[in-house]
Amino acid sequence: MDAKKCDDLKTKLSSQPEPQIVPIDEFFDGNDDEASLGCNLIEHPGIDVFRRILLGLLDRADVVAVYAQISEVDPGEECWPFADWVFVVGTIPQHELADALAPLQPDDVGPPEYEVPKPITRRHDAPVLVAWWD
Repeated sequence: MDAKKCDDLKTKLSSQPEPQIVPIDEFFDGNDDEASLGCNLIEHPGIDVFRRILLGLLDRADVVAVYAQISEVDPGEECWPFADWVFVVGTIPQHELADALAPLQPDDVGPPEYEVPKPITRRHDAPVLVAWWD
């Protein structure tokens, strides 16, 4: 883990109102902490698999942006901020997103049950799907 990038991200997130969100590329930059996403999985596929799949979504023409919603900014000194929700902005069909994320074993993939965070809706005028790990 890149300790400076982790500290910088924690500082940036701490200055945001809740819910704190971060673009997925920033979430993974310097992050090798498997507990930062999908920590509830019995057989975690590894943070590199999460990184490859979630960043890979950005290469799709039907995906505009991907964000991690942070549940715990500072879970400990040697820990990356913890996320359990990922917002995918774009016109990607729900079943295609679910198929793409299947190796990550999300609990569900679909339309948000709650309001999409304002930083996302202010930046993007596109549909949003969410994946989460409980």
